[in-house]
Amino acid sequence: MKKILLIAAIAVSNALYAQDKVGQITVYGGLNIGTSSNSDFSKFDISDWQNYGLLSQDPTSAEGRVRIDLASKKPSNLGIGGLIGGRYALSEKLSALAEAQFNFSGLTITSFYIGANYNFVNGKKFTLGITPKIGYISGSADLGSIDVIPGYTPPVILPEGTFNTGDALSLKFSGLAANIGLTPNIQLSKKIGITGLVGYTLSFASSDGLQCNNATVPMTASGVVKTDGLGNIQAGLNPKINASGINFQIGLSYKL
Repeated sequence: MKKILLIAAIAVSNALYAQDKVGQITVYGGLNIGTSSNSDFSKFDISDWQNYGLLSQDPTSAEGRVRIDLASKKPSNLGIGGLIGGRYALSEKLSALAEAQFNFSGLTITSFYIGANYNFVNGKKFTLGITPKIGYISGSADLGSIDVIPGYTPPVILPEGTFNTGDALSLKFSGLAANIGLTPNIQLSKKIGITGLVGYTLSFASSDGLQCNNATVPMTASGVVKTDGLGNIQAGLNPKINASGINFQIGLSYKL
C-alpha cells in the first residue's frame, strides 16, 4: 500500500511540475562567440588609366591610382559579443524562443532569431535541448582608408565613382541565417540558471561589395587592376565575408 501511495505521489508531483512549466517565460543573456571566414582579401589598385593612359608607360600621363591593401585589413575570424533572449514554454519539453545577438569585437554583426528548444534531457536541475533557429543577420567590416600611390594624380575618377586618399572603406553584408545547437541548462535555484549553447550558424548573407563614399567599388570594372607592374590587368578579385561558422554561448537564465 505504501508503495502504491508513493508512486501516486511521485506521479502527481511530476504532473504538477509539468503543468507548472507550461506558459513559463524565461529570459536569458550572456556572452556570444562566433567564427567567420573571408576570401579575396588581397592588394589591388583602382586606376583611371582608360581616361588618362598609364603613367608607367607615359611620363606625361595624369593617371590617378590608389592602392587598397586588403591583405593587411582582414577582419578577425573570431567575433565576441553578447546576446539576449526569451523562451516561452509550450509544453513540458518544448519552448518557443526569440533572440538578439550582437558583436563588439571582430566584425560588427547584429542578428535576430526565432526558433524552438526541445529538451530531450529534462530534469529539474539539468536540461539538455536541441535548438534550431532562423533569422536575419546584418554586419559590416571597417577596412581602413585608401592610399594614393606617390607620383600619381589624385583623385581616381571612374564612371562608377571617385576615389581619393583617406577615403574610408567598408564591406557590408546582410541576409538570412540559420543556427542549430545543443543547449544545456543548469538550474541554480528556483529562478536562476546557467545556460549555454554549442552550435553552428549557416549564413546566407551577401554583399554588394566594398563601399567607399556611399558608392560601391566596382570590383569587375576595368579600372580595378592588379598591383603588379602598375599596369592595366584586371584584378579578378571579389572580396567576401562569410558569417557561417561554429558559435558558443554562455550566460544566465531567469524564470519570470
